[in-house]
Amino acid sequence: MKAIVCCALPYANAPLHLGHIAGAYLPGDIFVRYRRMMGDDIIFLCGSDEYGTPVSITAEKLGVTPKEIVDRYHREHERSFEAMGIQFDIFSRTTYKEHTELVHEIFMRLYKSGYFNEREMISPYCETCARFLPDRYVEGTCPYCGNEKARGDQCDQCGKTLDPTELINPVCAISGDRAEFRETKHLFFRLDMFSEKLAKYISSKSYWRENVRSFSLKFIEEGLKERPITRDINWGVTVPLKGYEDKRIYVWFEALMGYISASIVLSKKRNELDLWRRYWEDPQTKSYYFLGKDNITFHSIIWPSILIADSRFVLPYDIPANENLRMDGQYFSKSRGIGISVDDALARIPRDYLRYYISTILPDTGDSDFSMQDLQERVNSELISKFGNFINRLTSFVSANSIDLHPGVNDMEKMQPALSFIDEYGKLMEGVEFKKAIRRWVDFVQVGNQMFNQLQPWRTQKEDKEKCASDLHILATYGAIMTLSLYPFLPESSQRIWKDHLGCSVPMDSEAMEMLKGGKIQFRISHQGIPFTPFSAVQDNSNGLNLVIAKVKDAREHPNADRLYVLKISMGSEERQIVAGLRSSYSIQELIGKKIVVVANLKRTKIRGEESNGMLLAASNGDRTGVLVPSEDVPEGTQVEIGGDGYNRKGTVEIEDLKKYDLRIRNSGGTNVATAVIGGRVCVLEAGNAKVVPDREMPEGSEIH
Repeated sequence: MKAIVCCALPYANAPLHLGHIAGAYLPGDIFVRYRRMMGDDIIFLCGSDEYGTPVSITAEKLGVTPKEIVDRYHREHERSFEAMGIQFDIFSRTTYKEHTELVHEIFMRLYKSGYFNEREMISPYCETCARFLPDRYVEGTCPYCGNEKARGDQCDQCGKTLDPTELINPVCAISGDRAEFRETKHLFFRLDMFSEKLAKYISSKSYWRENVRSFSLKFIEEGLKERPITRDINWGVTVPLKGYEDKRIYVWFEALMGYISASIVLSKKRNELDLWRRYWEDPQTKSYYFLGKDNITFHSIIWPSILIADSRFVLPYDIPANENLRMDGQYFSKSRGIGISVDDALARIPRDYLRYYISTILPDTGDSDFSMQDLQERVNSELISKFGNFINRLTSFVSANSIDLHPGVNDMEKMQPALSFIDEYGKLMEGVEFKKAIRRWVDFVQVGNQMFNQLQPWRTQKEDKEKCASDLHILATYGAIMTLSLYPFLPESSQRIWKDHLGCSVPMDSEAMEMLKGGKIQFRISHQGIPFTPFSAVQDNSNGLNLVIAKVKDAREHPNADRLYVLKISMGSEERQIVAGLRSSYSIQELIGKKIVVVANLKRTKIRGEESNGMLLAASNGDRTGVLVPSEDVPEGTQVEIGGDGYNRKGTVEIEDLKKYDLRIRNSGGTNVATAVIGGRVCVLEAGNAKVVPDREMPEGSEIH
C-alpha cells in the first residue's frame, strides 16, 4: 500500500497536552509504525499551523510579535513529539515559502475556475482596538448549546461551525468590549457548489467511524454556505490579487494545504523534487488524517471541496477522528489551559508507560478519562505483571538451564491460539482500532502465561529434555509475537526485548511475523531481568501550602547580605517580617506597596541574623526575575488556591517541600500564569477571582522560588 498519513497541524501558540497526543498524534504514529512494519510505502506528515488567530491573540496578550510566538512553540512542539517517540518524516511550518507558493497556486486555480465570489459582508469590529476582528477574536454565547465561551468560528462544546453574527453578546477577546458589525469586502469560497459531490463521496465511506460519517452528512444536510476566505488582518498568507494587499487568506483555507506543502519541503530535504507528486497525484495512494473531533468538518467537508475544485490530488481515504480526553471531569483544552502538558507528564511517567496507557484509553468512539491511578494499575498489572513477567520467566528459565531451543513435531497445534491472535490483531490494526488491538494483545499475553503453566517446562526439563526444548521454543515464539505486536505502541521497549532478551536478529517486520507463524525464528535467549520496573503514581493530592496575598509595607537593605532585602509585610490581620533575595532585580521603591504572594506556613528561620517568617514567591529563569502578584487587585490576606483547593492546614513546610509542587510559569488561555502540580495535575494559582501572574514578562517554564 502507498499511503499519505497526516496529523492535524497544531496551532503554534501553546504547549501540547495529552489530549492532543491521544486525539491525533499517538494514533497516527501507531498506525505508521504498524503499516511500515507490514512493508507499506508511507510518508508521515505534520507541521505547525502558524497563521491561526490563536497565535495572534497569544502574541497580543504577551506584547510580542506573532513570529516570536510561532518560533518558540514550533521548537517546543518538535521537542514534545521527539520526547513522546512520535516520528514524522517532516514537521513543517506554514510560514515556509513553499507553503505560501502552494497556497497562491491553488488559490489562483480556484479563482480562475469561478469558485470564489466577491461581495460585501458584515464583520465584527472593535472600536477600542480600532480594527476588524477575525472570528477567533470574538467570543460570546453559542446559540445552539449555550456555551458562554464559544468563539466566532466554532463552539468547542457542541462542535457547531459558527459565524460571529450568530453569537449572543459578542465581545472582543482582546479588549473585552462589545463587538460591533460593519461592512467590509471579501472573497467567498462557494462551498455550496460541492453539496452533491460531498454527500456521494462521504456516503461511500462505509468504513469511516460513525461519528465522522454521520456528523459530516448531517452537516451537509443542514445546508452548505459559501464561506469567506479572506480577512482584515496582517498576519497570514498574502492574497495574490490586486486590491487585496491589506488582507490575508483565511487560515481555515490555507492551513489545510500544509499537508501538501509539508511533503514539498520533505521532497527538497530528500533531494527528490517529484517525491510529493508521486504520492498526492497517484489515484492509488490512500490518504489518512488523524485528528480530534473539533477538526472533522475541516477535513471531511472543506478540504475535500478544495481538492475536488483543484482536481489534481487524492481525496481523503479515511479520517479516523477521535473524541475528547478528560481529567477530573474536565476536557483537556489548550485554549483554557486545562490538562497535563507533554513535558509535565514525561517528567513523571516513563515514555513507553505513557504511550501504553494512552493506547488503552484512546477516545476513538467516545470520550475517555485520564487517571494517574488507572495508569499505575494498568501498567503494573498488564505491561509488567503479565507481559514483563512472561518474558522474565522465559529468559530466566532458559538461561538458568542452558537450554538450546528448537521446534518440535507438534508445534502447530500449540500455535493455534497465536495464529488466531495474529489474524484478529491484524484486522483491528488495519481498521485503525488500536484500543481494541491493545486489549486483544493483553488477552493474548494471558494466553501465553496459561500456556507456560500448562507446558510446565520445570517438569519436562527433568523428564524429557527434548520436549522441554521444543515447548520453550513455542513459548519463545509466543513471547516474540507479543513483542512484535507491541512494537507500534511501545517501539523503544519492544526493540530492546526483541534484541536483548529474546536474541532475535531479524528486523521487526512482516517477514519476521511470517517466520514466527512458521516457527522459523532462531532465538538467542539472554536473561536480562524483568524488562520493566514497577510504576508508582502515588502522590499527595492535597494542597499543603498556605499561600496568602500580602502587601509590602516597608523594605530595607539587609545589613549583612548584599543581595537581600528585609521586608515588612501585611497579610490583613497580621504583619510579619520576611527576607527576600531581590536586590539585584528590584529597587525598594518598586517593592513598597506591591501585593505579593507569601508562603505563610514556611518554617520560621533566621537569615544572616534577620528573622524571616515566610517567603515571597518569584519566578526566575536565571537571567530575569518576576515577583508573583494577583492579576487583579484583591484584599490583603486573600487565600491563594491551587486548582480550587485551599490550604489543608497540615502544618509548616520546609523550602525543600516546595520542590514537589513543581512551581513554575505555564501558559493558560494565552496568558503566562503561576502553576503548581498536585497529584499529577497541573493547577493554576488563583486568589479570589484573580490569577497569580509574574509582574514582569517571564518565559514559560520559568521556575518559581
